[in-house]
Amino acid sequence: MNGNGVGLTAAVFAVVGLGVGLVAAAATGWAEAALATAATGETARFGPVFVAQSYLAVTATALLFAPLLAGVLGVLVGSRAYDAQEAAATCGLGGGLGALAYGLVVVVLIVASQGEAATQAHGIADAFGSILTTAVVAAVVGAVAGVLGSVTG
Repeated sequence: MNGNGVGLTAAVFAVVGLGVGLVAAAATGWAEAALATAATGETARFGPVFVAQSYLAVTATALLFAPLLAGVLGVLVGSRAYDAQEAAATCGLGGGLGALAYGLVVVVLIVASQGEAATQAHGIADAFGSILTTAVVAAVVGAVAGVLGSVTG
C-alpha cells in the first residue's frame, strides 16, 4: 500500500466535498427561501415538508458523486502502482476514507446551513448510515478501479 496515494486520494475527496458542500448549502438555502421563508397561504403550511425534501434530495445527490470520484481517482492513482494488489489496497483505503471525509464535510455544511424553516430536515446523525454506506461502496469502487488502472498504467 502506498501511503502517499491514500493521502492524495483522501485529500482530493475532502477538497471536492468542501466544494460540493458549499454549493449544496447554497442550493438548499435558496430552496428554503423559495419554499418557506417568503411563502404565504397553503405553501407556507406545507413549506417545511418541501424544505425537508429538498435537503434530503440535495444530500442524496451529493453522496452519489463519491463512488464516481472513487472510480476516477482509482484509475489515476492505480495506474502508478507497482502491482494490482498495491493498487487495490491503496485505492480502496483512499476511496473509503476519502468518501467518509467527503460525506461528513458535505452533510455538516448542509446541516449547518439549515434555517428556521428546516425544522423537519435531517441532522448529521440521521445521515450517518448513508455516509457509511457511501464510504463502503466508494472503497470497493476505488479498489476495483485501482486494479483496472494498474493493468493499463
